[in-house]
Formats: sequence, C-alpha cells, structure tokens
Amino acid sequence: MKAEEVYNIAIHLPEEELLRLYALLEKKTSKKQKSLCKPVKKILITEEEARLYILRTVFKIKNI
Repeated sequence: MKAEEVYNIAIHLPEEELLRLYALLEKKTSKKQKSLCKPVKKILITEEEARLYILRTVFKIKNI
C-alpha cells in the first residue's frame, strides 16, 4: 500500500480517530528512530594533536 492511498483514507476519518492514528504512528516511528541512531564516538585527539605527536615521536622534533 502506498502512502498516498493511506492519506486519502485517513483524511476521511473522524477527528478522534485521526488523533489516535497520529499517536500510533508516533509510537511506531519513535521506536524505529531510536534503533536507527548510532552512538557518536568521541574524538580521542584532534588532528593538530596527532600531528604534534608524530613530529615529537617519529621525527624527534622537540621544539614544537
């Protein structure tokens, strides 16, 4: 079934049934959105810190 077909049916519902439909859809979509969200990884060090570390350890530059 396509969304347009469901919309055409839903606009003819009484107001209380339409509100109930919105509530049911909100429950369903909020569950899916939570499962789709991936945790954001915290950046351990910045690019500048990484460059400085490489210059100090690999190239043995101490003035930086």
